Amino acid sequence: MARRSAADAAETRRTLIDVGTRLFAEQGYAAVTAEALVAEAGVTRGALYHHFPDGKPGLFEAVYREVLQRLDDA
Repeated sequence: MARRSAADAAETRRTLIDVGTRLFAEQGYAAVTAEALVAEAGVTRGALYHHFPDGKPGLFEAVYREVLQRLDDA
């Protein structure tokens, strides 16, 4: 099995953050499951935990930090 490149890993992380941003905004944190996140992102649950070791809470923190950064930049 070939290892993924750093660019592939960055793209997977970006996809998870983008999907998380949308689903958390549409449904709220509590209503979004890890299974829904990975299904919508088209990745495995292992990919979620690779990029965010805490899983859904870690992804939410990354989304939160990015939203705060966007607000600060604006």
